[in-house]
Amino acid sequence: MQNVATHLKKNICILFLGLIMSCNSNRKLEGTWIGAYSYSENVDSSMSLPLRTLVTFENDKYFAKNFKYDYRSERDYEKGTYKFKWNKIFHNSDNEFAYEVAIINTDSLVLKGNDGSNNAVLKKLNDSLKNQSKNVKLVGKRFLSKSVKNTDLNKVAYDTLSFVNDSILIKKSDKTRNPGTRWERYKQNGFDIIFMEMEIPLIIRNKDKNKIYLTGFHKKRYEIELTELK
Repeated sequence: MQNVATHLKKNICILFLGLIMSCNSNRKLEGTWIGAYSYSENVDSSMSLPLRTLVTFENDKYFAKNFKYDYRSERDYEKGTYKFKWNKIFHNSDNEFAYEVAIINTDSLVLKGNDGSNNAVLKKLNDSLKNQSKNVKLVGKRFLSKSVKNTDLNKVAYDTLSFVNDSILIKKSDKTRNPGTRWERYKQNGFDIIFMEMEIPLIIRNKDKNKIYLTGFHKKRYEIELTELK
């Protein structure tokens, strides 16, 4: 009888520890993560494609948004519950397996793809990147885009962006797209995001007079300024 009681206590302890570890694991994912790039282990590392996605993990729930014009997205928005255990993320109460986590730390999350392909790198957003200005208008306006920290090219890059409406913009540097480049603006958890074809997601941080300040992540962090043109 004593052995049975001891065995039962051990099982309760193991169950209790499992619940604690599950909660602690979930806390590692808590917050909002933005896509940086996807890559395949068997392909040249220079082929790191922009990843246009945004995910918030909060109170055992997740909210995921993909660029609605992205050909890789089966659907542009989903939400549900999640658990993070055994280095895997499970969606919803039926424990549907979703992703295997290769790396997670204070600022980066790497999700494994199938057979080493389509691995996803996301960056954690801190509160300093939340939009500090309530009056950032883009539609119907034209801007000079200036990359302040284009360290890959070691020079400042310029372009002119004309936001025709809420889904089409025209880049002066790109004359191949007709009628223009598709884009989308989306807000989640205080973050104000611009998704754009062929580009990394851009985070609207603030506005000062005629300038809008943006941040983007790929293999490095980029700071971009939009100066309104009359």
